[in-house]
Amino acid sequence: MKGVCQKNYIARWYTADNNELPQSSIKAIVQDKYNFIWMTTENGLVRYDGQSFLVYNSATTNIQQGRFTEILGNIQKDSLYCYNDKKTELVLISGRKIKLVKKEAYPFYKIIRNEKRYYSHDGIPSNNTINPHDPYYIKLSNGNLFFIDSKQVELCDSKMKTIYKIAYKSENVFNFFTINNVLFYLNSDGTYDCFTNDGKSVNKLNSALFKTKYKLYWNITSKQVFLYSQNKIYLLTADKNQLAIQPIVEFKNFEKSNIISLFYDLKNQKLYLGSYTNGLCVISFPDFKTVKKDPLKAAEVYYAGLPLSDSTIVTAEGYIVNNKRVIDSLPFVKTVYLNDHLSIEKDDYKNLWIISLLSVQCYLKESGYKKYINYNFEQAPKTLFKDKSNTIWVSMESNEFHKAKLYYIKNGVVTLVSILKENINYISQFDYNTLLLGTDKGLFTYKIDSKKFFFIKNSEKLNIRSIFIDSERKVWLTTYEKGFFLFANNTLHAFPKDEENYLNSSHCIVEDKKGFFWIPTNKGLFQVSRKALLKYNKNKTGAIYYHQYNKKDGFLTNEFNGGCQPNSNYLKNNEVVFPSMNGFVFFNPDKITPLLPGKDFFIDKVIVDQTVISPKDTIVLKNNFQRVKFLIDYPYYGTAENINIEAKLDIASDTRWEKIRGEKSISFTTLPPGKYVLILRSLSGFDGNYAYKKFTIIVPAQFHQTFWFTILCYLLAMLFLLFIWYLRLYYIKLKNVRLKEVIDKKTKKLAKTVNKLKTTEKNLKQEIKQQETLVKSISHDIKSPLKFLTASLSYLSDNANIQQDEKLKRQIETIQLSSDQLYEYVENLIKYSTIFLEGKKLEDKSYSLYDLIEEKILIFEKIAKSENTIIINKVPKDFLIKTNNKALSIIIHNLLDNAIKNTTNGQIELQCATKDNKLSLTVMDDGKGMSRELIDYYLDFYKNPIVKNYHLGLHMIIELLLIIKGKINISSSLNEGTIIEIIVDFA
Repeated sequence: MKGVCQKNYIARWYTADNNELPQSSIKAIVQDKYNFIWMTTENGLVRYDGQSFLVYNSATTNIQQGRFTEILGNIQKDSLYCYNDKKTELVLISGRKIKLVKKEAYPFYKIIRNEKRYYSHDGIPSNNTINPHDPYYIKLSNGNLFFIDSKQVELCDSKMKTIYKIAYKSENVFNFFTINNVLFYLNSDGTYDCFTNDGKSVNKLNSALFKTKYKLYWNITSKQVFLYSQNKIYLLTADKNQLAIQPIVEFKNFEKSNIISLFYDLKNQKLYLGSYTNGLCVISFPDFKTVKKDPLKAAEVYYAGLPLSDSTIVTAEGYIVNNKRVIDSLPFVKTVYLNDHLSIEKDDYKNLWIISLLSVQCYLKESGYKKYINYNFEQAPKTLFKDKSNTIWVSMESNEFHKAKLYYIKNGVVTLVSILKENINYISQFDYNTLLLGTDKGLFTYKIDSKKFFFIKNSEKLNIRSIFIDSERKVWLTTYEKGFFLFANNTLHAFPKDEENYLNSSHCIVEDKKGFFWIPTNKGLFQVSRKALLKYNKNKTGAIYYHQYNKKDGFLTNEFNGGCQPNSNYLKNNEVVFPSMNGFVFFNPDKITPLLPGKDFFIDKVIVDQTVISPKDTIVLKNNFQRVKFLIDYPYYGTAENINIEAKLDIASDTRWEKIRGEKSISFTTLPPGKYVLILRSLSGFDGNYAYKKFTIIVPAQFHQTFWFTILCYLLAMLFLLFIWYLRLYYIKLKNVRLKEVIDKKTKKLAKTVNKLKTTEKNLKQEIKQQETLVKSISHDIKSPLKFLTASLSYLSDNANIQQDEKLKRQIETIQLSSDQLYEYVENLIKYSTIFLEGKKLEDKSYSLYDLIEEKILIFEKIAKSENTIIINKVPKDFLIKTNNKALSIIIHNLLDNAIKNTTNGQIELQCATKDNKLSLTVMDDGKGMSRELIDYYLDFYKNPIVKNYHLGLHMIIELLLIIKGKINISSSLNEGTIIEIIVDFA
């Protein structure tokens, strides 16, 4: 319980004027089994979940008359009920919902006994009567009943059988109340009578409050009794039939607020006051206190402070502050410059060091901080820090004339350590030899013995605001706009931020004795488990719960201050102090019990296409719905930002979780028929574990969407395919019959054709044989005379008489040359005819291409000489080939013949090359050349073998190339010469 009548509270009013309530008369307040707050008004029932109000009246339900008074029933049995003021309707509150029920099913609001009417006691003040002498009955949770009036007290069992009846004269029936099934009557002087199963006893409350008038309030359903006296509210408790008074709060507006109902939520530390005219007042008791010099001033901005004693701090301005007020001040030189408020330090002699313009001042403890030593610099100091050797380190802020610097002051001597590129914002000491320096652009370490700086890799983008070394010597950094980091193993480790990214601007970290970190930001204060952070850093998985505190918890502003040193203090009295934009915030982390989100959440209602259906663990939707919305219940009485509910429809393994925000609902559009699982989860504690809840959603299928319809479709498809197959088979059989008839006809016709072809083939072979015999006969008959003619001409040419006659000699030589050529042509003709019959591509043995060409040159040498033409053989003498000798011989013969015929006073050159087992034989001349038409004809001869009267020699060449599978390329220009390339296999 809180101390004596707390004054540190926050009161928040909710009224109909602000459209928060349907009406401003709150006559009863009860918390149900599920932690929702229910209230009665003159315009319906209201349910409060800690964040919003849900109204049940004639506009939203089937209630006809919405003027309600008391709420009665049993909370643990989830059975609360209330009548309207005409007692015409009875409403049951169960399962977080309401419904109209028959009045006969619940206790009567009055009982007739011994010809006397007893009202059901509805608490104090009563809504049934204001007559202090009217008789009442009180039903206990064990089933027994007390019947009370101004003359006697009677205890009966559940069957209305009297246990005892005691004559008891009471002045006011509204002084009776029960606690723990014990009846008490409280007198104005503090004495009270106790009625149990064993009878009556007397006792007294010793309290000064009974010297003045007081008011008694009894929340009969919540089993809470309150006393009010002189602006103070107390809670009455009972232990072993002994009453005790526990103060709650001093609330000066109680009387004028017309309070008629009270409820104290011990778990969530909220006091609910229901007013007859002003609505609902919710009083919370923050554990945080904000202290400033002038409470009436709009804002007082504070930065650095330092512990001066176990319970006080001293600021850079010289103010001495405790958790109640600014109690004193030191005579520091006053200044309005911001830098002068950003740092303060205390050395081992308890001297205080502060910044003043371009100097550092050391105020001496021995002078009562009235005298100081001044250390002047050329630029403004920024940060002060005392190390373990009582050395004062001073960082200098850069400006347009000076770079950042680091000095230290030891024994009154100022020493420059280094000139730096970046401003040092914070200095900390890891061990006796190592300083940690947080700058605008990264983290540095400084080794005192070696006087060396070391930059921490990957920290260049961090604007470091503070450095914290925790209880296990782990280093933590807070930054501007990048969040906070763990620096371990020379590596920076980041952490997930809060949902709104408020932790991006973390000012500092304080570790309490329970293992929690407290992190102030520009948007409130955050609490997080150090153990959970280290677990996340190890596994890199899971969630981190950040508990947020804001102005509702006692701050005057959500904006804390950072960028100073020290930026927090942990006093020896266990209080933590943070500077803010409006005062210093004091709190004791050991005494704070955060209001964590609960693990119970529910689906309040389901809206399908604007129709509301009752939610159950299994929800069946219409097949053709367009949109479904699930509204989620979640009673939570802390800061709304701490609610972290997510939902997903378990359709696929990779379905993402969706945040539940604002209206606390999730919607889906048309789902195909099937069974789905809606999973809700809430991050409800510092361990980072989720509380899960699952709801089954069934979308029934129409017949055409069912499995059986699919099977039927498959069967019909199979039958259809079978029918098609049968038709196809019948068609094929019919076609086969017809085809057989056609084949028979074709076969007979083909047989005749084959016979004709055989006869033709036989005749053709006979003709070929005859032609071959004819060619041989002709060749033999021609060759013999030619040989004789050639021999005779040779003999004549050698005759001495002919040698003397030059003219005759030339004629004989000409005849001899012609006979030689004629003989060669006949020889080629024979070869040509045998080539078609043999069809050989390659010879079995290799032969010399050079020798073959030389043979042909010898034939045409005299003709070429007569045309004044030179024939050059550039083929290597040792080059051997297997190309069809007869075909190649005729090809070379015809190429040389054509070249000599078209070349006068020129040169004919033969050369060869090989590539990829192919022989390239080239014949080049500088004669007349060939026309483009003739070249195109021969190059296209394979595709269009139409014989024209063009150079039959080339025609013969191409036909031979087709036989031995060779190719021809022709390049020529008129009057410039011709190049013919023959490409054949040679091995």
